[in-house]
Amino acid sequence: MTRQAREQFFATLAMLLTLAAGGAFVGSLSGGLLVPITAVLVMAYAKGRFIVLDFMELRASRGVLKSALLAWPAVLLSLALVRAATVSLIG
Repeated sequence: MTRQAREQFFATLAMLLTLAAGGAFVGSLSGGLLVPITAVLVMAYAKGRFIVLDFMELRASRGVLKSALLAWPAVLLSLALVRAATVSLIG
């Protein structure tokens, strides 16, 4: 592993840990409100994007696999947002 690759790895790892801690903090204080839940879901997508692009080494690639792997968490998190919005409107 080159020095540049090691630095990029640790930078990405630090960003993932920061997003995880931030998501946990915001989620614990959300109180069921829609805006903090949306923020947590956006942070979750950012973490998934970092994992797909950096840890799966798909940042430089082009193709259907990269698009599909980025679309999958977007679809799931969109469904989670719709569920949270529905619950906040109904209840």
